[in-house]
Amino acid sequence: MHDRTMSCFSSACEDKFSCYQSVEEAKRAKQRNKQISKLLKQHQKEELKRLKILLLGTGESGKTTITKQMRIIHINGFDMKERVEKICDIRKNIKESIVVLLSAMHQLEIPFELAESEKSRDFILKDAGNPDAHITNEFLDHSEKLWEDPGVQKCYERSHEFHLIDCAKYFLDKLQEIRSPAYVPSDQDILRCRSVTTSIQNIEFEVPDGGHQVRFNVYDVGGQQGERKKWIQVFDSVTAILFVVDCSSFDQTLREDPEKNRLLEALENFDQVWNNRFLKYVSVLLFINKIDVLAEKIARGRDISELTNLYPDIFPDFGQFVPSDSDISQFLEAYPSFENDHRKKSKSTRSDVHPDTIKTAVYIKHLFMKIVKGEINLKKRITPHNKDWHDEHSCEYYYTCAIDTDNVQRVLNGCRTLIIQNHLRRFGII
Repeated sequence: MHDRTMSCFSSACEDKFSCYQSVEEAKRAKQRNKQISKLLKQHQKEELKRLKILLLGTGESGKTTITKQMRIIHINGFDMKERVEKICDIRKNIKESIVVLLSAMHQLEIPFELAESEKSRDFILKDAGNPDAHITNEFLDHSEKLWEDPGVQKCYERSHEFHLIDCAKYFLDKLQEIRSPAYVPSDQDILRCRSVTTSIQNIEFEVPDGGHQVRFNVYDVGGQQGERKKWIQVFDSVTAILFVVDCSSFDQTLREDPEKNRLLEALENFDQVWNNRFLKYVSVLLFINKIDVLAEKIARGRDISELTNLYPDIFPDFGQFVPSDSDISQFLEAYPSFENDHRKKSKSTRSDVHPDTIKTAVYIKHLFMKIVKGEINLKKRITPHNKDWHDEHSCEYYYTCAIDTDNVQRVLNGCRTLIIQNHLRRFGII
């Protein structure tokens, strides 16, 4: 009897203890869920403060230069270690430039005009095919001698007929400074320096807005054809797209496809982005870039008519195109003043800007905005054009000169408010 009583008592205690354990476990589980819910809300709140910007565009359009400007404007720019490391890339740019010019001279049958140039050419081409060859000061000396040859200059004037990096003239003009042992690249040197983006690059910075800090994550994706398959990897939760166009590329072909016009390729890529069903809530900021390079080309007698005549079904007649007064004012307001030229930017005083530069830039802007309005049909579209998709996003355009910090800062200041407002509107906050 005693054993039975003890057994019943023990069983009752176990049941009571088990019940107590269940209650405690339930309390702990509830507490954990509460903590998890709190963390998720906090994470969601933090994510709402983080604006994810995607930089897209075809190769050599200036995307990486834009991210460099963001570092200069919003972070601390480049430290001494980074500047010294850039010397190697700058020397590689010089080597690529002079080798390409020498090759083009041979193909275009342009002769040298100075007696010593052939000797310098032989020295340069000796290690031209070796990417690991050290670029010595002697190499730079011979490059400078060649650059002074009028025949090489004539070849440069025809650089639209072959692939030459934009910074070629800039660095070849600075050879004497660059070969100095005391040389340290300036911000402008770093902005001009060309290197191929072969992976997704990310830059983070914060900007003040309404009394608090807003965090920006900007992703620079390679623009060459082989790199574009990576674009889809960063489409998730994108706040806005900065689509960068090289408006000076109307007379050039792709490096990876010499039969494909660069401007036409940019239009087709923009068409795919604007009409992509995965991006129907994502607004696009169109940067019509390299207006400085465009001006240089126009000054050399280049014009877009040849391209528009080749594709009359895509490009309206350039000869008949007349930019409006508003278009002209917008472009001149954006066009930078170089070499400490602080003249007021207005129609009446910007005599340094050729009318055909303005006309070409505005014409190219109209081409892209026709895609936005569904007025141009291009091939390789991911999905058919559907105007209803575009109710939830917009496209704004800006004329940019990526190497000019003042120009980029003005543009980014204008973009910032628009990006933040669109972000808040998308999540129902305003």
